[in-house]
Amino acid sequence: MRKLAILALALVLGCSGVEEAAELASYLQTLQRFQPYNQQIQRYINFFEAPGRPVSLTELEGARTLLAEYARAVESLNTSSFRGDDLREAHNFYVLTCQHAQQLIADTTGGPRQQLRTVTFALHTLRAYVTGRFYPGLGVMLTHKEVGGNLQPPAWPE
Repeated sequence: MRKLAILALALVLGCSGVEEAAELASYLQTLQRFQPYNQQIQRYINFFEAPGRPVSLTELEGARTLLAEYARAVESLNTSSFRGDDLREAHNFYVLTCQHAQQLIADTTGGPRQQLRTVTFALHTLRAYVTGRFYPGLGVMLTHKEVGGNLQPPAWPE
C-alpha cells in the first residue's frame, strides 16, 4: 500500500511539472500580443530623446494613454488558474511594473520639459524592469522546467 501511495504521489508531482511547463509555454505565446505595446513604447522613447525635436503635451498624453492601455491589458490576463506559483508571481511582477510606470507617468507637474523628462523616465523604467528582470526570469523558468522547442521570452524591440 505504501509503495502505491509513493507511486501515486510521484505521478501527481510529475504531471504538475508537465502542466506547469505547458502553462509557461502558453504564457510565452500570450506575451506576443504585448509586443505592439513594447514597439510603441520604444518608438516614444526614441521620439522623446531625439535631439532638437520639440514635444507637445498632446504627444506626452499619447504616451500616458498608451501606458494605461498596456497596464489594463496586462492586468486583464487571468492567472488564477496557474498551477505554478513562480509563473503567477512573475506575472504579478509584470503587472506591478506596469502600474509603477503608470504612477510615474501620471505626474503632470511642471511645464512640458519637466513632463517630458518624467514621461521618458517612466518609459525607460518600464523597459528596464521588463528586459532586466521579467524576461530573464521567464528564461530561467524555461530552463528550470526544461521546456523544449524554440520558446524564448520575447525580445524588446529596437
